Amino acid sequence: MLMQKLNTIADWIIRIVMINIITIILSIPIITIYPAMSAAYNLFSDYTNKDEVNLFSGYFGYFKKDLWKKIVLSLVFILVLTLGYANVTYYLEYLNNQSGIFYLVGYYITIVLLIAAFVVVLYSFTVVSVYPKAKYVTIYKLSFFLAGKFFLKTILLIVSTVLPFLMLLAPITAMLFVFSGVSLSILLNVLITKQAVIYLKGLGENNV
Repeated sequence: MLMQKLNTIADWIIRIVMINIITIILSIPIITIYPAMSAAYNLFSDYTNKDEVNLFSGYFGYFKKDLWKKIVLSLVFILVLTLGYANVTYYLEYLNNQSGIFYLVGYYITIVLLIAAFVVVLYSFTVVSVYPKAKYVTIYKLSFFLAGKFFLKTILLIVSTVLPFLMLLAPITAMLFVFSGVSLSILLNVLITKQAVIYLKGLGENNV
């Protein structure tokens, strides 16, 4: 029993490290960030459901599946998040130089929209995993709906996604991030969205 537990722990460490490294490497071209993270999400989903698929063939199989569609999603999300960040910076710069209710309201509205876009990105991995053939608008709508339906889990999802990236703030933990940071963030996403997956499957593909 002890050896079995040690083997299980060793398997998970290897999975986390290897998936982390592969995901980071495949995300370097930027436009492949979404396909890479989506593949990691699907693979971790398999492992948490005790589906022992091969790590490399499983990962690259998910990566190549509907690749163009995921690249388009990646480009859209990158554009939205970039514009949101630029707007926040714009309003913040004006607020530092002069006060005004217009800039203050605009600043907070942009922050809310930026968080909403970020949450939609996080839940989109779940939607695409369950319904890979869903249309773009359907993916956005379902992702936004899930964020509201599972509000408390959404807050937990945001925290669990951001926390691993705080490892980049220190040199020692930054090294750990290279080997596990991205994987841990995605694995936590898989665990938190399990209830959302069950809900989506209950909808049925004909209703999506």
